[in-house]
Amino acid sequence: MKKFISFLLAAIFLIPTLTVSADTPYQGYTYNFWGTLVPSPAAYVPVRSFGIDELRCGTACGLHSGNACTLDTHIALGGLSTPTDLHVDSRDNLYIVDSGNNRIIVFDIELNLVHVIDGYYQNGEWVENALKTPGGVFVTDDGFIYIADEYNYRILILDEDLNYVRQIDAPESDELADDFEFLPFQVLVDRGGRVFAIVRRVYEGIMSFDMEGNFLGYYGTINVSVNMVDYMWSLIMPRRQRNSVLPREFKSMDIDQYGFVFTTHVENWHLNNQISRLNPRGEDVLVNLNDNVVINGDQGWRDTGQLSGHSVFSDVVARSHGRYSAICTIRGRVFTYDTEGNLLYVFGGPGTLQGMVNSPVSIEVMGEDIFVLDAQGRGRIVQYMPTEYGTLINDAIKMRYDGEEQYAVEKWRELVKLDENFALAWSGIGRSYLAAGDNETAMEYLSHGMDIRYYSVAFRRYRLDEMQGILPVILSGGLLLFVALTAINIFRKIKNKGATAE
Repeated sequence: MKKFISFLLAAIFLIPTLTVSADTPYQGYTYNFWGTLVPSPAAYVPVRSFGIDELRCGTACGLHSGNACTLDTHIALGGLSTPTDLHVDSRDNLYIVDSGNNRIIVFDIELNLVHVIDGYYQNGEWVENALKTPGGVFVTDDGFIYIADEYNYRILILDEDLNYVRQIDAPESDELADDFEFLPFQVLVDRGGRVFAIVRRVYEGIMSFDMEGNFLGYYGTINVSVNMVDYMWSLIMPRRQRNSVLPREFKSMDIDQYGFVFTTHVENWHLNNQISRLNPRGEDVLVNLNDNVVINGDQGWRDTGQLSGHSVFSDVVARSHGRYSAICTIRGRVFTYDTEGNLLYVFGGPGTLQGMVNSPVSIEVMGEDIFVLDAQGRGRIVQYMPTEYGTLINDAIKMRYDGEEQYAVEKWRELVKLDENFALAWSGIGRSYLAAGDNETAMEYLSHGMDIRYYSVAFRRYRLDEMQGILPVILSGGLLLFVALTAINIFRKIKNKGATAE
């Protein structure tokens, strides 16, 4: 019996440890109000890692005629060569831009091949080898495919059957230099049909075009930022070199359901945000309510070594309810923020275990699942799913965004049971008490969550409540004191008159 109990206890302690280490080869963490790293449960776990060699021929494959496959070798796709972009369309098909092989591979979530886009139909004839180092792809809800065909100097537009529709070539404008080369490597389209393109060596901003391909101008220019080292160098540089400081180029972009464009760019100063949220006028309206945690990934890092330096966001994906996630190409970690700039969770990392990535270039979402394209070797895609902890965070943020704090509080209470360091959960509970009018209790939870903004509101209301409760007592006491003093004064005057009369 003793041996059996010992074995049972060992199993109880060992099995969860083995499960966690097998499912999450990385440590989850976040940053507190002061920007200090605090560990947390893993919000996402890897569930699958696959390459294009695992794609199979499905009945929806575009290389079928009826039920028969028209190309015997189409499934032997080989490996990826310099993959640059990953995109998910409204039908949950995945698009990989295989830039080095001049093609785009399309498949569904079950890994059934749909298309290999390396050409298109024009006037009823197939145009082969039509792409040249494509950089990015975007598919509209009505199925039109926009391809940033970089070294063909165009944005190519196809319909869902790969028929040629039109293309956007280098614009003619007095604003452009005579030696300007149109090298688009990222593209997206808003609901109004406006086309945005990130073009190499264009520092004025994102180039925008109307539905007909006419150049509209630049969108969302990045302000020039110079750090202290650059500033000191500028003092000793020749004058002509001082004026050569240019804005940073955009690296990637995505658009949310409300038409706001999220972008990433490389910053040379670690105290600046690497992500922008551009409104239709191109103005950055990104919100960050905590000045101690900048929206640029890791808040601390090594200065030397293989994984040294600040985070560099290679791609960003807009998610529902104001959330957005970005992938760090230096350390392979995914950072997710909410609409107020709160860091929700961090997961991933560099390595060879399943779920780790070494050269991430693109990130996408399908529902709540997250996909990361790793360009290492022959290229692979890693799929992550939310854990119970991650699901609670996502659900609570959605409810808060929709103004349903009273429902979100249940999620927040479950979260603090899993992670007492998750300040946003304490803040969420405090906000629910604030909405219910219990300002004193709200102050307690909001202080635990370091929610200065709402703590000030709760404190102001609590002070007003206390004043409203105490003020009548003070006024009544003052009135009684005044009456008593007046009566005493009158009594003394009457007494003094009586004494004088005698």
